[in-house]
Amino acid sequence: MNGIHVNSTAPFFSRHPGAGYAIERFSLLCTVISALEWRKMNGDIFMVTDSIAGEYYRSTGLDKVWSAVLELIPADIEGIDPDMFWAAGKLIALRDIPQNAALVDEDLIVWKTLELSDTAVTCAHREYLSPDIYPDPRLFGVRNFPLLVQLDMAVLPCNTAFLYIPDDSFRLFYANQSIAFMKAASSDKCGDRLCRMVFAEQRLLGTLCALTGTEIHTLMDMDRLFIAQDDYTHLWGAKQAMRDNDDLRAGFISRCEKRIQTDFPEHEWVIGVIRECTK
Repeated sequence: MNGIHVNSTAPFFSRHPGAGYAIERFSLLCTVISALEWRKMNGDIFMVTDSIAGEYYRSTGLDKVWSAVLELIPADIEGIDPDMFWAAGKLIALRDIPQNAALVDEDLIVWKTLELSDTAVTCAHREYLSPDIYPDPRLFGVRNFPLLVQLDMAVLPCNTAFLYIPDDSFRLFYANQSIAFMKAASSDKCGDRLCRMVFAEQRLLGTLCALTGTEIHTLMDMDRLFIAQDDYTHLWGAKQAMRDNDDLRAGFISRCEKRIQTDFPEHEWVIGVIRECTK
């Protein structure tokens, strides 16, 4: 099964105007292990990105980690607000990939061979409808998104740290509707960097599946997310914890480097490259 990682640099440059592009060491190591483990257990994996990150990977030699690096995402993410919609690149990639593939977040490692349904949508897990994270989207005041009135807001959102949509017509329907919402909402400079993004990416997916009668499978049980698992590693909130704690970050980096040396000795060279490009 093909997999794709997605990296859009627009959110980075929105937060760091005028800076040179950079990726944190712990994050890059996790992404490398994610790619290598996918290739070991599931098949080819491609980095779908823009020209800036594409050049970054090629200039460092890290492009060899993936089966190929595909520059499919425009640097301006089609005018979508990169602060509000930091994951917009994922939806553009999902729309434009030449053949269907599993979306795998760069901070998700799949440690096993997957056997997925060829009819159902498979996501990482469902999410509870916390009102702080998933408020009524009608309160957003977004115009030019008429589909909103047809959606059942009682449906649980889908976490898309992993996403496989075997039906091309539904993949395009979801991706296009999400992109349409993000474009419509980008004119609303509300400063909300969470609720609108998770609606466009997670809640919209669940409601569109319900609207079309599309079945949903999950990799993980949402009631067991914080129990140690052998099959998946997802950093998610741990990324901020590592930014805030030097010892935690150093320990994670050391474990990643040892994992590469042990499991992928032919790729041990990436350790030195990552140390050099993340000084």
